[in-house]
Amino acid sequence: MSALKRVSMAGADVVVTSSEVADLVLQYAKHLGRAVTTDVVTIPIVRDGQAQSASLLLGPASQIAVVDEGPGSEEVELTVDEAVTALRLRIDAIAGGVHRTTGAVRVEPMITAAGVDADCPDDA
Repeated sequence: MSALKRVSMAGADVVVTSSEVADLVLQYAKHLGRAVTTDVVTIPIVRDGQAQSASLLLGPASQIAVVDEGPGSEEVELTVDEAVTALRLRIDAIAGGVHRTTGAVRVEPMITAAGVDADCPDDA
């Protein structure tokens, strides 16, 4: 199991997830803020000793803090590969790049400052 981090939003503890996922959420939120847009991401989390998932609304007004989860954390196996890939694709897309692994070209975020982008799939 990789190290865990606690993600807090607007001063309230929200979720505990893998260190890699937490760092990518923070990086993606930074890029969304620069682009003045929002998006919803779903990530794997640990809650009550169980692997679960949580959806987070990220954007320019997001106040996110990420801290290491101390000793005594639940040893729960999180499957993070899908979330890591999705976050990296979104970061590359919002930054205007081409993803280094898949070659995917820039895509627009699901939700823009003008509203919901109807061309984006519901499950993205």
